[in-house]
Amino acid sequence: MRTFQSENGLLPLHPYEPTELGDLAKGEIAEGQLTLDGLLAELHAQHATHPERTVSVPGRRMLHRVLTALLEVHTGRRAAAQLDNWLTPTLQRLVRTTPRAVGTRYVLRNIHVCRPADDALEVCGTAYLDNRARALVARFEHGGTGWRCTLFTVLEPRR
Repeated sequence: MRTFQSENGLLPLHPYEPTELGDLAKGEIAEGQLTLDGLLAELHAQHATHPERTVSVPGRRMLHRVLTALLEVHTGRRAAAQLDNWLTPTLQRLVRTTPRAVGTRYVLRNIHVCRPADDALEVCGTAYLDNRARALVARFEHGGTGWRCTLFTVLEPRR
């Protein structure tokens, strides 16, 4: 085992423990210091004042199903026409003209939903293929015909 010496450029650290904590020992918080309790209270207050910004559990399940179906279309395991009611015409054309990743099967593990506006949802998720994670992103917008996916991308790893 090689030890760290000054000749290889690294010096060992000496153990250090402060002997006096001063005012912090009394549990005081410095002015302007962020605390976890304060952050959680602020987040809870935001959700309480904007309940329309959250997505219900059935809504999250539906998003998960639609994204799983989009992954199946992406890999050629499902016909793109089956999702016509969920896609904007622009995304329909893009999905139909994009080459399929045949022979692959993604497993969508989790999704995170953000609601930047009352009529928009932005979703990111993690899809696994051969025990490697891929990120996916999607955007849904609400219009005259209901919720439609306007953007869907699977981010492949760099080669």
